[in-house]
Amino acid sequence: MVAAPLDTYTGWNTRAPGQGHGAPHEFSGPTFPFAATEDERLITGDPRPSIQKRYRDSTDYVARIRAAAEELVARRLLLEEDLERATSAAADWSAPRHRFELP
Repeated sequence: MVAAPLDTYTGWNTRAPGQGHGAPHEFSGPTFPFAATEDERLITGDPRPSIQKRYRDSTDYVARIRAAAEELVARRLLLEEDLERATSAAADWSAPRHRFELP
């Protein structure tokens, strides 16, 4: 998800001024989705490339996820037995994180 992103991931949570100052809080970080198409990106003024610009189609996206997972296996940061699971999870375009269609 980091090597072939669909969103910008942050390591912090934003809070309104005066809300929880100095108090411990969960810091899982929010995500900011990329625009699905170049038209949407231009309308919203988002400077980040759209999903449409980043990936040719869903097959390209899954191939990039697989390549990243294979690199993690080679670096011994992912078990080889988890390679298929990581790739198939990315290929599940019915998952909530996929708010757009790739050809």
